[in-house]
Amino acid sequence: MIFRHGEVFINGKFERKDILVEDGFVKEISDTITGNENEVDCTGLRIVPGFFDIHTHGCLSYDFSKSNPAEIKEMCEYYAKHGVTSILATTMTNEENQYHRAMVYIKEVMDGQKEHSDTKEASIEGINMEGPFFGIEKKGAHDPQYLRRISQDLFDEYNELSGNAIRLVDIDPTLDGALEFIQRNKEFFTISLAHTMSTFDQAEAAAKAGATHVTHLFNAMRPLLHREPGLVGAVSEFGLNAEIICDGIHIHPAVVKLMFKAVPEQMILISDSINPTGLPDGEYVAGGLPITVKDHKAFLKDGTLAGSTITLFDAVKNAVSFGIPIEEAILSASYYPAKSLHLEDTVGSIGVGRKADLLLVDGDFNLKQVYVRGNEI
Repeated sequence: MIFRHGEVFINGKFERKDILVEDGFVKEISDTITGNENEVDCTGLRIVPGFFDIHTHGCLSYDFSKSNPAEIKEMCEYYAKHGVTSILATTMTNEENQYHRAMVYIKEVMDGQKEHSDTKEASIEGINMEGPFFGIEKKGAHDPQYLRRISQDLFDEYNELSGNAIRLVDIDPTLDGALEFIQRNKEFFTISLAHTMSTFDQAEAAAKAGATHVTHLFNAMRPLLHREPGLVGAVSEFGLNAEIICDGIHIHPAVVKLMFKAVPEQMILISDSINPTGLPDGEYVAGGLPITVKDHKAFLKDGTLAGSTITLFDAVKNAVSFGIPIEEAILSASYYPAKSLHLEDTVGSIGVGRKADLLLVDGDFNLKQVYVRGNEI
């Protein structure tokens, strides 16, 4: 298959190139590629890499903590149709047996995806384990009865059940044993600091121990203060990659712009979408807790925000509408998340040898077509 005459997003900029795809991977990128079979005319369109949402809990009434394999596959189809071709299946604090089932079910779907090259689903590149290693003070929408002290044995148990699929693990660095956990696991997993009242000094200790990531920056953490910058201040000081929910609700657009000006290469756009995503306003249950969705805002009874109802493609469009350069927004939804997980040689960009996950968009960044491993959605 040859994609012709499109403006291709390569190395952070758009260039007029042709792309040759074979067996689900990009084989060649050049000014002109000979051959005429299975051509896709991309005149007037831009070709960008499929987006990679490393923090999404679910959609269509389903979530990764409680859904069976058939429902997980349905979610993956939804993501792909909306321009998200790679994900981390994000679990959250839950009853232990339920957590066990979640790991097993996600593994089953991942195994099935590896066996089928003709997939039209977003690829599950691993698991983002958000919880249960959080304190009570900044629990957010996590069910407090299932929060746990940091336990290497419990973590190892979950990871074994998942087939060693956990790639990102979120912890509160103020909990007992946090630094030891980070030091022990930093070579094998991306460690993210999350749901915490961490001071700047505590964040510094965690970063020096090997943490490289921050979960949904500004949300469920100590605010940035001029004498106590907390975890937010540690992002720029220690080069931590930082997720940012770009729905216009969780973070004011001016703050989003500020962070992109300060540390653009560390910004990772996420959806943090929950199970009502793709459904109308109403009453739902997420993470075992009742939530209300109204005007795209999801919240608990006490007003606590409970995740978003956007897709990562929506987040990119929002970022651009806030004034973020389109090139930076695309990188923050594709290459930077892949790099944060050491997956940049496989997904997150358009390059020879990488998966042919491609989005065709028009000049206003409306999604026109999606290809997963070269398969048209």
